[in-house]
Amino acid sequence: MRTSFALSFAIAMLVALPAAAQDATKSAAEAPLPKERDPKQRYGFSVAKTVVDAGKILPGGPGRDGIQAVDAPAFASIEAADAVSPETPVVGVSIAGDARAYLLPILEYHQVVNDDVGGVPVAITLDPLTGVARVFERKVGGRTLRFGVSGLLYNAGFLLYDQETQSLWSHYEGRAIAGELAGTELRSLRVRQEEFATWRKREPKTRILIPPDLKRHDYNESPYARYVEEDGSIFPVEARDRRFHAKELVLGVVANGKSRAYLASLLTRNGGRAEDTFEGHAIRVSYESDRGVFEWEAPEGVAVTESYWFSWKAFHPDTEIWTPWLLDLRTSVR
Repeated sequence: MRTSFALSFAIAMLVALPAAAQDATKSAAEAPLPKERDPKQRYGFSVAKTVVDAGKILPGGPGRDGIQAVDAPAFASIEAADAVSPETPVVGVSIAGDARAYLLPILEYHQVVNDDVGGVPVAITLDPLTGVARVFERKVGGRTLRFGVSGLLYNAGFLLYDQETQSLWSHYEGRAIAGELAGTELRSLRVRQEEFATWRKREPKTRILIPPDLKRHDYNESPYARYVEEDGSIFPVEARDRRFHAKELVLGVVANGKSRAYLASLLTRNGGRAEDTFEGHAIRVSYESDRGVFEWEAPEGVAVTESYWFSWKAFHPDTEIWTPWLLDLRTSVR
């Protein structure tokens, strides 16, 4: 789902914002960045122990915590739902009957929300550079981690860090690539990017994340609107395929170590739908070009990611591409 949108909130929804939630999202961008001469340091994080080439861990612009995670999220009840535009994109999470809607316009500005849903510590995350939303469990090795935005990138995707060990985590892969926990993988929950009206229909008692920092951010304006339209990646990537627009929307699936991409343009050429079999699994995908929305069905043994094409290719260089019947694609450019 492209991250350009219209968002509206009722005043009644905003006045209930606790002061603690506002304090938790004050930016640390004003703090001076460390002057690093040590090649084993990036923004104050150690890259002495890594599972990737440390030279590919790059500054992304804002420094550590220059994009401030939300550590004390506040929520409006379902009574405030009519204040949110039905087409507003959300990441919905429901655990043990506790349903919450995290609006993408808010996630774009903060990228990480540390929360507890249904008694489970989770991180709701969005990387606007890759178009990928994830939900990770925050318990690792018996301790609960709290995540922030490192300001660093790997393979053009942003890196999380945990406050407890200062390890760096690839958001796209859900694994630590540097620091004490390097090589550790987070447990991820299935997630969809969908319109609020769709989520509300599925979870009619959902609560809604309140904008945490109205003084600093205009959540009705996407800071990435221009970026989404640009054909290319600002940062280096492991693999490229220029047959498609870099920011074209993709539904990617992985099973048995293999990957396949369902591109929006190819689905559109096929009437907006695909019924496929991948590694023995039945996959059904539909795409509505007017709304920029995927709907899909896939069994639990299949990992599903909504992404921009360039980032899917970067992390899955050998990906297959689903094509409509008889459509001949040229050999991939990498």
